[in-house]
Amino acid sequence: MTYDRIKFRKRFQKGGRYMFEIRNLSLSFAGRQLLEPTDLIFERGKVYTIYGKSGVGKSSLLNKIGLISATDPSVSYFFDGKEIDTENKKSASAFIAEEVAFVFQGQNLINDLTVFENLRLALNFYGLNPDEIESKIDTVLADLEISSLKHAYPEDLSGGEEQRVAIARALVTEKTLILADEPTSSLDKENREKVSSLLIDLAHKYHKIVLIVSHDEAMIARGDVQLHFKDHQLVGNCLILNSDEGIKDSKKWTSYLSSSHTKLSVLKHRRPFLPRLLAFFIAFVVAIAVTSINFQSLFADKYHQLVNNSLENGFLVINDSLHLQTTKVLDDFLSFDKDEIASISTSQNIQTIKPYIEFLSLGMTFDNSKDYSQLQKNFQPTLTIDGQTRSLTRDFSIQPLYQTNTTQRQIEYFDRSNEKGIYLSEQFISDEKLPNIVSGSTVTLTFYIPISLYESSIEKEGNVLKGDGDLFVKVDKTYPVLGIVKKSYPFEYSPHGNTLFMNIAEMEELQNEAIQQHPMTKMALDGFPLKSWMPSAIHVLLKDNSAIPEELSRIRAISSQITILSSYENYEEFNKGLTYIRQFLMLLSLVLLILVIAVLSFVFFLLNRPRRFEVGILKSLGYSTQNIVWLFLKELIGYGKTISILASCLLVILSILAMQVLKLEVSDVFQFYLTSVFTLIGLSVSVLIISGLLPIYTTCRQTVVDTIRKNG
Repeated sequence: MTYDRIKFRKRFQKGGRYMFEIRNLSLSFAGRQLLEPTDLIFERGKVYTIYGKSGVGKSSLLNKIGLISATDPSVSYFFDGKEIDTENKKSASAFIAEEVAFVFQGQNLINDLTVFENLRLALNFYGLNPDEIESKIDTVLADLEISSLKHAYPEDLSGGEEQRVAIARALVTEKTLILADEPTSSLDKENREKVSSLLIDLAHKYHKIVLIVSHDEAMIARGDVQLHFKDHQLVGNCLILNSDEGIKDSKKWTSYLSSSHTKLSVLKHRRPFLPRLLAFFIAFVVAIAVTSINFQSLFADKYHQLVNNSLENGFLVINDSLHLQTTKVLDDFLSFDKDEIASISTSQNIQTIKPYIEFLSLGMTFDNSKDYSQLQKNFQPTLTIDGQTRSLTRDFSIQPLYQTNTTQRQIEYFDRSNEKGIYLSEQFISDEKLPNIVSGSTVTLTFYIPISLYESSIEKEGNVLKGDGDLFVKVDKTYPVLGIVKKSYPFEYSPHGNTLFMNIAEMEELQNEAIQQHPMTKMALDGFPLKSWMPSAIHVLLKDNSAIPEELSRIRAISSQITILSSYENYEEFNKGLTYIRQFLMLLSLVLLILVIAVLSFVFFLLNRPRRFEVGILKSLGYSTQNIVWLFLKELIGYGKTISILASCLLVILSILAMQVLKLEVSDVFQFYLTSVFTLIGLSVSVLIISGLLPIYTTCRQTVVDTIRKNG
């Protein structure tokens, strides 16, 4: 049941004898009895003044009466004949929120809120809409002749004005019990008179129960009932000992206030610089942390994608009798025989096996075998592009392109319909400073095709080891340029820097034609027997990358002379490196988050320390600890929104940097940003809440008694 407007208006009507009763009230401090057990009845429409020497316990008595200090279970409170469940904190807070108002000796208002906002805090429980709240506040301010102070801050008010605003806050909620602790002690004569009159009017004009603790004799004299606190007793005519006259009903007191606190306002603060500085600091750190977390994930994905792209191209198997474990001297390796290739080909995991063929700009033939060494010294390779002949800085070679997915991605195609032609590498074009190569360009080449093998030897560690050398034939060809191979193409196995590419099928066809046209392969070369050409390296392409470890082990078992060059060979090592990078980035993120939480917690402790006064004020208005914690958390969530926006802007910059580092596409960066933004928002709010929980809990333990004591 909400506190509706009919109930509100009824409170202003005269008649209806509301009474506040306390049974067996006592007071002690440090084991010393200040007040002997006493029964009290307070009636609406009367002012009760409590006076006595300093230190007798007047303020403590007022706190006991208002249920803002710990109550003894033996003490019973009754309102309008119905007992208040003081052992239930929610019930006690509800009673304070509905029926008890406080006017402190000193500061009564929250500094960062205007007069209007301070009064509105007291109305959050009543289920009123904004227009009703403003109308009610305007009416009360007008009644007390302080409408001009509506938008003023407490720092702009005099002591008398602040006390009048505090009285207005008590009046606007239409609470029955008004407790004032030395309300005029710090005021001049004129303001003492104004505040005293207002308090008297609260009882007489608005039919409240007003209890005033005071040393002001004029204020004491104006009370309808004077209670003299001396000799551990209260002396006055409101005292009813051992009487049940006031108790009319055995039912429990029930609050009419709304139980919903979802409309509680967020407290605001006029300290813009520090929150903005904090917001920037948090945004920067959180953005770095989020970027690190998502960067390592993106880096891992891109790395694995790169590895997979590499792995799908298979691997190069070399008959490495010399155990050189390199591709730099393929012509010094032994060639495979047919049985070895057949053994390698037996697996069902293999998709294709293709020979590794290399066409050179200069090779040893039958004609130049005797002066080949001298020819090498004086050789000047040339290249004719679109009819223009150019000298090259060094030898070139033609490498095979195998039809794989990676090959397709690494080529800028001019003509996809033609399989016969030349592909130039970006590196070759750059090194030789070739003119702009476009679709329709042609290249005329003189190159050498291997057609047979001869026995050769190489000395290694004092031993002469046998190998196979290539015997070539010279050809002249003109080809269309079919495309340009990117610098990042990972499968260039030649020791020659200047590289052109040709489809492996075309290279096999050219080689077969050359062998058929030169049947002298069985002739001797300076005493060295010749034999049919066989590759010293073969390219193996598997159907599935997952079979690579199995196939590598199987092929190595065929012969101890086999060396395998595969990106998988370094996969595990790269994976370890990747793991280290990911661990470092995660650790960096964790350290940054712990650092920001620690710093924030410290800052929140400092910022919240002065706000303990606010907590006391809120509790005096009937806010429970849970309500106040929620107010503080709503503040943090508000900060989180600001920080998320700022961090999102910083994330744009970091995303662009990530794009540059990883060479990402725009789509990848967009996906990276979206993922990071959602992570960032959640992390920002979480960090704020975690950082603020302990400071908020510590702050919210502040009691109304502490507030009154400190302001007194």
